[in-house]
Amino acid sequence: MSAVRVGITMGDPAGVGPEICTAALRAVGQRARFVVVGDRRVWKRAAGQRSQGRSPEFIDLANVDPKTFGFGTVKAEYGRASVQYLDAAMKLLRDRKIDCLVTCPISKEAVRLAGYPYSGHT
Repeated sequence: MSAVRVGITMGDPAGVGPEICTAALRAVGQRARFVVVGDRRVWKRAAGQRSQGRSPEFIDLANVDPKTFGFGTVKAEYGRASVQYLDAAMKLLRDRKIDCLVTCPISKEAVRLAGYPYSGHT
């Protein structure tokens, strides 16, 4: 039997999602095949110098401007990025490239600033 393919969206890039991803993968790294959907530059900043063990497959949307990025800030850009991560992950589910999906937290305020009419992603 092959390993379960678990998709993980990074959530709001400026929030706790990238940190949650790195911590979760360190904790359960070998138990499944993980596919992270997010921005690799943000991921690397969140991981810092900590070892991540085996690197997950990464779908890099590269949709956060590294020149102006900052953790703990609310921007429309980050709301748009978090929705784009979810859209890409849903396509992976539809195409049966992942078996299930875990979503990290998003900022409802940032999503609204990006012009999306809904208040959450679940």
